[in-house]
Amino acid sequence: MAINNNAFNKLQVQLCELKLEERRVKSDIKKLVKNKQMIDFYQAQQLNRQNTSVKSKIQKIETLINPNIIA
Repeated sequence: MAINNNAFNKLQVQLCELKLEERRVKSDIKKLVKNKQMIDFYQAQQLNRQNTSVKSKIQKIETLINPNIIA
């Protein structure tokens, strides 16, 4: 049981770290839009890739933490 609890705690820490990363990426995007800064296609693609990647990782971890329960 201790091993399972340890794994659960690690998943929770990972989830928190990913949520912080997601906030940072969104903040970067908002700053660019707010300041009406020009960015090249490559930078826009990178920000979009980061945002998509973080969202995907968050979804995977949330699925592990809160498995679907079919009643």
